[in-house]
Amino acid sequence: MLKPALSESTAKAPISWQQLAHGEWLRQQVCHVMAPFSDRIFGYHMARVGHLAKAVDLPDIRVKHQFSVAPQGQVDVRAEPTQWPFAEHALDAILQVGQLEFERDPHQFLRELTHSLIADGYLLYVGFNPLSPALLTGFWPSHLRQAPWSGRYFTKARIRDWLSLLNFEVVEHGYFAPTLLIEKLDPPDRGLQSLFKLLPKCGAMYYIVARKREYPLTLVKARKQSKARIATLPVANRTGDELC
Repeated sequence: MLKPALSESTAKAPISWQQLAHGEWLRQQVCHVMAPFSDRIFGYHMARVGHLAKAVDLPDIRVKHQFSVAPQGQVDVRAEPTQWPFAEHALDAILQVGQLEFERDPHQFLRELTHSLIADGYLLYVGFNPLSPALLTGFWPSHLRQAPWSGRYFTKARIRDWLSLLNFEVVEHGYFAPTLLIEKLDPPDRGLQSLFKLLPKCGAMYYIVARKREYPLTLVKARKQSKARIATLPVANRTGDELC
């Protein structure tokens, strides 16, 4: 049974990659996996949600104004992700990395992202994978209050369900970064590359590339069929609505 998404209390999201075990390696993994999609994104405004997203290098994104958003710290805009100060349809793209896991109300968090995106705008989502063996290392007493284990994990399938309810179309998704998040392991993915090829779900992180869709209320095909039916009716049998 899934636990409720709404939480009474939350932990603080990391303010730098250095707070995570092998943080710089993880940051490079995010840059690598997001690079193939970055050249699709263009426009005027892009928000990077959280401190981790702020440090992700994506030089191929063709967006003139990119800015970081977080509740605290050295960012361009200080705001709660569940109470954004941005107007509807104001952003062309949003990059979110490891922030949802530390939100009290993740549903409201995603709704705010949805409202601020333009139609066909991109959401680049990166989260921590609860199906990864790295989750087990979080049970060590010294790790319980450290990021990312101090946050809450949501599966990729659950996030995809939430996004589908918000009229997002998932374009690409996958797992990456096979590691146990143990600092003593060098390299971080030692012994896990072969396992990752057989079981991709063991990656410590996952990504979702989604586009916001706004479908018309009346399908074009249905309207054509309606007009064809009206044309076959005698004029005396047509109602005022059908003649409009």
